[in-house]
Amino acid sequence: MGDRAQVTSMTDTKTASSPLPPRLKRLADRMRELIAEGRCVAALERPSQSVGPYIQDKPALHSWLSKVTNIIDTSFGAQSSQSRHLSQLMPRGIQSVAYSYEVLSIVGLLSGAVDDLEKGYLLRQEFLTAAEVFDSLLEQANHLNQAGYKDPAAVLGRVVLEEALRRIARREGLDSGEKANAINDLLRNARIYAQPRWRMVQAWLDIGNAAAHGKASDFNEQDVANMLGGISSFLADDFGA
Repeated sequence: MGDRAQVTSMTDTKTASSPLPPRLKRLADRMRELIAEGRCVAALERPSQSVGPYIQDKPALHSWLSKVTNIIDTSFGAQSSQSRHLSQLMPRGIQSVAYSYEVLSIVGLLSGAVDDLEKGYLLRQEFLTAAEVFDSLLEQANHLNQAGYKDPAAVLGRVVLEEALRRIARREGLDSGEKANAINDLLRNARIYAQPRWRMVQAWLDIGNAAAHGKASDFNEQDVANMLGGISSFLADDFGA
């Protein structure tokens, strides 16, 4: 589907100038709240005659650590590098954290996580994962078309295209809840791509719609082959995987 390195570079440029989608903005805002709360928790460290200064307000500390674990796992996944780093900072779980320097290390992790979100790390990961799925589906569609099953091939191509359009719309902060044709209009009107690209996308959607509604005479195998090839190039150019 094209040179991944080139497309990833394009994504970096787009995400640097585009606002975060609402879901990612909520995650980033929540992390900032936890950063501020973490600094307050670190300030709870008090002297102790027996073992030296430590954070004695365990309910506040453990509540904050639980919220941090949840936001990191929710945002990046329990198997992510961010979650693994958090586990390294809490080698024996929440109970092992007791000192302000440990809390501030976790605050640093959260600061890095916010930076990852704002610079498009999570978007790139999501798009790369989706791109692999789309590659596989388009390959299946091509096999179907070559075997003489142009209608299901066209429908499958349309499914890929619609999901890609929704992801692009979300990346650009646009409404992705509309039908595919309306999303195509949104992307053109927002100047994400120009009229010629909009026209090509619309033509591919029309073939997929015709196939879905049993209008087999409206297109042929070559039309579907052109559609699938065009979608593949479109994803490489504009999907930002």
